[in-house]
Amino acid sequence: MTYLTDILRFATIGQILLLLGLFWRNKGNQQNTIPIQLFGWCIVGYLLADWSPMKNYPAIFFPLLMLPFLAPVAFWLFSKSLFDDGYQWRRSFGWLLAAMAGIHYLAFFQQPYLPLQEGIQILFEWLIQLVSLTFIVLGILEAARNREADLVLSRLHFRTIFIITTAGLMAITVLSEVSLRGTAPPPILNAAQKAFIFGLTVFFSLRLLSLKPGFFPENEKPTRVPITTLEVDERLLAQLSNLMDTQKYWRTEGLTISQLAEKMEVKEYRLRQAINQHLGHRNFNDYLNSYRVREACSVLSNPQQRDLTILEIVYDLGYASLAPFNKAFKDTTGMTPTEWRRSKMS
Repeated sequence: MTYLTDILRFATIGQILLLLGLFWRNKGNQQNTIPIQLFGWCIVGYLLADWSPMKNYPAIFFPLLMLPFLAPVAFWLFSKSLFDDGYQWRRSFGWLLAAMAGIHYLAFFQQPYLPLQEGIQILFEWLIQLVSLTFIVLGILEAARNREADLVLSRLHFRTIFIITTAGLMAITVLSEVSLRGTAPPPILNAAQKAFIFGLTVFFSLRLLSLKPGFFPENEKPTRVPITTLEVDERLLAQLSNLMDTQKYWRTEGLTISQLAEKMEVKEYRLRQAINQHLGHRNFNDYLNSYRVREACSVLSNPQQRDLTILEIVYDLGYASLAPFNKAFKDTTGMTPTEWRRSKMS
């Protein structure tokens, strides 16, 4: 059983390293490659954690032994890089990873030297596991957040698979480690886990390497579409333009892509595809914000409308609350609505 486990272990590691190498070659040193590479190496570290040479010579393999502890945070960052169009690597992410590494180092490598009572030690370990589960949940929520508004069809379909498989596997792994409390898992369970990870790795390798252009923001490329399809899309875009530009349907509060497709009497996937491929928007909320923020700039610059409060403008534009409007406005203009109005009125 040990021999089979090692075969699965190194077959999976080889698959991961190949995938990371190909991804690095195609994507280069871009911001969203950092968490992807980090998460891949965390999985490698996890697969090697119970390998006998690693356990016998921990000082030599110390960096690899630390990687599994960073996996929950890396998973959350990995999810953000895939599904958050506004993702940017921040210095705080690096500090967070360093803090997680330091906490786990104290808990698992310096435990004999920490003067903690047994009850406090157990509580400390449970708190660490709770933090790990929290980041896994955050990763799941990141994949589920704004799913309805996602206009990239390949990424939209990938979200569900990602949530069910990757997040589920990590949650089961953490929970099993809690239940085993540091004891070695049965050989059959260890082999089954390695086989499951190998299967997932192969599956995701095939999916990621066959992704269509546009899955990642930096990978946008114009795509050829058949003439018949293009003619249909042009009619659809003309209908969309009339509805949004002329009738200003974007003022509808809580408007979703499903409601818009129903209003236009077209299939939802065709509307998503048209807005994404022909208008260049990856998220439906961003598409709505392009109209709403532009109108807000016009209203805030108009001296005759200076008596309108920001909140009145927000509701008139179709927002349900002030916070999303403020964020969209500042992301677009670099100023708050109040700063914009002041600069135009001075």
